[in-house]
Amino acid sequence: MTTKLVQRADKVAFMKVDDTYHRMKGFTGLSNSKNPKEYTRQYVDEMFETTDVVGISASIEWGFDQLLGDPVHDKLAQLIDDEIIGTDAVVEILVVDFTKKAGTGYEARERKYSVIPNTDGGSMDAYTYEGTFRVNGDFKKVTVTSKDEWQTATIDASAAPQQ
Repeated sequence: MTTKLVQRADKVAFMKVDDTYHRMKGFTGLSNSKNPKEYTRQYVDEMFETTDVVGISASIEWGFDQLLGDPVHDKLAQLIDDEIIGTDAVVEILVVDFTKKAGTGYEARERKYSVIPNTDGGSMDAYTYEGTFRVNGDFKKVTVTSKDEWQTATIDASAAPQQ
């Protein structure tokens, strides 16, 4: 069996803007954290603690160099610059795994996240924004396709939902 290194560019994120999933370009970071919620206890008849994971609160640390005219950057910049809060600051992100072929497309995970802004303007080379996407719902496994060389992605409604 031959093994192959999975490159960072093999898992690509898309954000929904105006009912279209646009490729998240110009991002200098999209690092996932699972942030598990643990239940730890020690039973009186044992010399050790037992820990179970009882929840996951996924988040994505992100940063991008602002590109004018990019729908994803325009949306995030507006949310941050205008200090949008609550349900108006929730976005839908689709992460496509190009190592997992599914029919005529690829496997992906779709999930809603709250936009948690952190900083902007922290670089002298380009105008940057940084923050965190924090989970705002369960994920769905879907199959996605593209008709424009993966500049946008479309959920394949004809594909059976994945488990």
